[in-house]
Amino acid sequence: MDQIIIENLRVYAHHGVYSEENKNGQNFYITAVMETDTRNAGTLDDLDLSTNYGEVCMFINDFVAEHTYKLIETVAEKTAEAVLLKFPLIRRVTLEIRKPEAPIPLPFESVSVKIVRGWHRAYLSCGSNMGDRKAHLDGAVEALREDNMCRVIKCSDWIVTEPYGGVVQEDFLNGAIALDTLYTPAMLLKKLHEIEYAHDRERKIHWGPRTLDLDILLYEDCVMHTEELTIPHADMHNRYFVLNPLAQIAPYERHPILGSSIGQLYEVLGNGAGKACVIENLHIERLTLEQAREIYGTYAQSDFPPEEIKPFRVIEETWGRGSYHAYGFYEGTTLCAYAFLVADVEKRLLLLDYFAVVGERRGQGYGSRALALLREGCAEWNALVIEVEDDELPDINEETRCMRKRRISFYTAAGCLMSTTRSRLWGVDYRIMVMPLMDQYAQMCMADKLHAIYTNLYREDILRQYFVITAE
Repeated sequence: MDQIIIENLRVYAHHGVYSEENKNGQNFYITAVMETDTRNAGTLDDLDLSTNYGEVCMFINDFVAEHTYKLIETVAEKTAEAVLLKFPLIRRVTLEIRKPEAPIPLPFESVSVKIVRGWHRAYLSCGSNMGDRKAHLDGAVEALREDNMCRVIKCSDWIVTEPYGGVVQEDFLNGAIALDTLYTPAMLLKKLHEIEYAHDRERKIHWGPRTLDLDILLYEDCVMHTEELTIPHADMHNRYFVLNPLAQIAPYERHPILGSSIGQLYEVLGNGAGKACVIENLHIERLTLEQAREIYGTYAQSDFPPEEIKPFRVIEETWGRGSYHAYGFYEGTTLCAYAFLVADVEKRLLLLDYFAVVGERRGQGYGSRALALLREGCAEWNALVIEVEDDELPDINEETRCMRKRRISFYTAAGCLMSTTRSRLWGVDYRIMVMPLMDQYAQMCMADKLHAIYTNLYREDILRQYFVITAE
């Protein structure tokens, strides 16, 4: 993105915590780096196709001089927002506000606050199956258009779809919306909830009927997971009613975890002819030692590289000490995924020793659903520790690097955090991720914790010979 830069614009204003600052005023120096496309303006030599930096200077001067705030953080925040709302060609602005006359009783040159703010492209899914469905969807679009923090770019057709999730109810009217927004993901979610509630949305039955349902599908290349919000939407690639309208308005937008375009995901789903894979009936079962032995012998040998396969007697011995657990994930009686875990009871930690989706279920959302069930089933532990093959090694090829990054993104989307600990086990290099459960600071001091976990699995002499654990 091209840049227009204004350096050290001097503005006399009245910002500060102390009343003397508000009364007497002082000089502030503002630097603005505005990201925009200058190609058309530069090619045609036409100011109307660019952002007039003189007008920007006057606007910033008037805005900063006419308002009074206690904090320069607030000055920066409000000024950046005002610039982005005033000048439509500016996509992003880096704003630094210096305060060289700050009331500090020590020698200094200046203090400053520097922020980056801009428009973010987001894609929403919308649906309704109660009352005047079209009026609810149209109303949602209009509410977004009336919010100056959002710019509706494009809307799909409204399509009729069958209910998803097994609840008997009326057919839905669904669609997708592309918008640019100044909101953060959390702020945008709050706005969507406000719009839903304005349409009398009630959350009584999971996957049940609703007047209006608004979900964030994508937010640029953001990958995040909190209790309130997961981006990208965890199950969007399995849902016809999401991909059909989204493919109308954003066929080339890429899923940041799966790597495929929306058009490709829609084609895989059946180009509208097939139905989404429904996996809400997946359930978790604690395995017996014999069940674990059978699954390990049948699946693990082909699901994992040879260097990661250990003799089952090692698992059996650890199991006998109460330090090994295994779970299966089933639809009915059909195994869809499995997880084997090493436990450290003293530190209340679980290491995900093996986790895989069986071959015919891969690429259909079973991994995400199984990991969510595992998280619920292990909620009383402090944390779940995950080894992911190191994606930052200098000597791996690009295909391998991309594959490893996708795996890391999968765990990140599930709420896992990357620690600074690395390990080398049986010749394989790993980075260590942590899914906090009871302990929100579980990723700290991971080297010691990881060694404690492996002590439950291997003798100390084996650890000294074949294992290396480091922390940056």
